[in-house]
Amino acid sequence: MSAHAAAPDTDYLSKPDNRRLEQFPGAYGLPYLGYVFDLLKDPFACVDRHYRRHGPVCRTRLTGQELLWALGPDFNRELTTDPRQIYSARMGYDGPLRDFFAGGLLMRDFAEHRLHRRLMMSAFKAESARLQIHDVNALCQRHIAAWGEHTSLLFYPAVKKLLLDIAARVFLGLDLEAEIERVNADFLRMMAGVLAIVRKDWPGFGYGRAMAARRSLARFIGQRLPAKRHDGGADVMSEFAAARDDDGQPLPDQVVIDHMLFLLLAAHDTTTSALTMAAYYLALDSGLQERLREEARALPGDQPSYEDARENDRLAGIECVFNETLRLHPPVPQLMRRIVRDADVLGHAIPADTLIAISPVFCHRMAEFWREPHRFDPARFAPGRAEHKAHTHLFIPFGGGAHKCIGMHFADLLFKCAMTQLLRRYRWSLAADYRGAAPIVHFPFAKLRDDLPLRLLRID
Repeated sequence: MSAHAAAPDTDYLSKPDNRRLEQFPGAYGLPYLGYVFDLLKDPFACVDRHYRRHGPVCRTRLTGQELLWALGPDFNRELTTDPRQIYSARMGYDGPLRDFFAGGLLMRDFAEHRLHRRLMMSAFKAESARLQIHDVNALCQRHIAAWGEHTSLLFYPAVKKLLLDIAARVFLGLDLEAEIERVNADFLRMMAGVLAIVRKDWPGFGYGRAMAARRSLARFIGQRLPAKRHDGGADVMSEFAAARDDDGQPLPDQVVIDHMLFLLLAAHDTTTSALTMAAYYLALDSGLQERLREEARALPGDQPSYEDARENDRLAGIECVFNETLRLHPPVPQLMRRIVRDADVLGHAIPADTLIAISPVFCHRMAEFWREPHRFDPARFAPGRAEHKAHTHLFIPFGGGAHKCIGMHFADLLFKCAMTQLLRRYRWSLAADYRGAAPIVHFPFAKLRDDLPLRLLRID
C-alpha cells in the first residue's frame, strides 16, 4: 500500500494493553474469564449491573482482557466520531478478531482506514446498486418460494443460506449452488472460533478448526481472484480487483481477499440475525404481521426496486420493524476501541493503551430514553414518537463516525427484499410443539438457540 496511507505515528501498534485500571470503580470477576459468561448469557443485564453499581465508566474483565466500559450516548458519540483521532479500532479488536479479520476494514485505523474505505465505497456505486437489487429480488423469490414445499421450516439456517447465496452473487459474482453447504459450514466454524476460550491454532481444538475454516474461505476467494483481475465484472470483488491505491498500484491479492472475507461475513450473517429475530417477533403478533403483509402486497410489481422514495414510504412499517429488531439485538452488542495516548475522556483521565468498550445493546435499552425498553414495539420509531432521536448517538446499530458500517444500506435492502417476499407468500406462526421462548444466543450474532421452527401457510 501507499506509504502515505499509514497513520503518522504507529508506535501504539506494538504496545501491550494497559491493564492497570484499579483507579476506576468496577470489578474483574473470575480469574482470566472475568464476566464473559454473564455477557454471553445476557449482555444487557451484565452491563447494566456494572452501570448501576459502578457508574458509566467502570473496569471489567472479559476472557483475559481488562477494559473499561464507557456507557451512555455521550460516550458513543465521543468514541465513534473520534474528533481527536485517539481511538484505535484495530487494537480494540486485536485480541478476539486479529487472526480472522486482520486486513479487513474493521481492523484498519486513521489514514489507512480512510484510504481503504474510499476504495470500498467505489465498489458500492449507484450502477452496481441497481444490479444488486435485481439479483437480490431474484434470489429472494427463488429461495423463499421453495420454502413452501414444507409446512414447517427451521428459519435461521434457511435464511442464512439465502443471504449467503445473495452475498456471493453481489460481492463475488458467483452462484454458489453446490458449494453453498461447504462455504456456509466454513463460516459457522470460523465464527465459533471468535468465542473460543483456548485461542490456539491446534488441530482438534475449536480455535484450530476455526482457523482451518478461515484458510479454506481465503482459498475459495483467492482462487477466483485472477479471473476477476483479467475479465472484470459488475460485482464488488471485480471492483476491488480493478482498484488502485494512491500510488496507482493494484491492491495486493491478500488485501482483496481480506476485504472480501469480511464483507461476505458482514453481508449475510448480520442480516440473517435481524430477519430471524424479526420473524420470531412477528410470529408472536399475527395482527402486526397482517398489517405489514398489506403494506408489502400494496407495492407495485413482482420485483420492487426499493430505490424509489415512494416505495420506501410505503414500507414504513417494515422499516420500523427493522429498526426495532436492531434496537433489541444490534449486530455488534459491544464496540471496542483502544486509546492511543493519555487523554481526558468526558472528564475521565484514561491512560494510553487502555481498552474501552461502548455498548449499543445497553444504550438501546436505557430506561432513561426508551419507553418499556425491553418490549418489542416498532411504533417507537414512527413519526410522533421517534424515541431514537432523543440523542444523536443513542441508536447506533451500525456504529458511527468513520467506522460506521459501510454496508448498512445494503443490509436495509436485504431485509426489505426478503421480508417483503416472505410476507407476500406466507403467513407464519411458531411450530405447534413450541414450548415457550427458546433462549437467545447473543454472540456472535443474535438468534434463537433452536433455529426458530416456524409453521408456514402459503397465501394463494
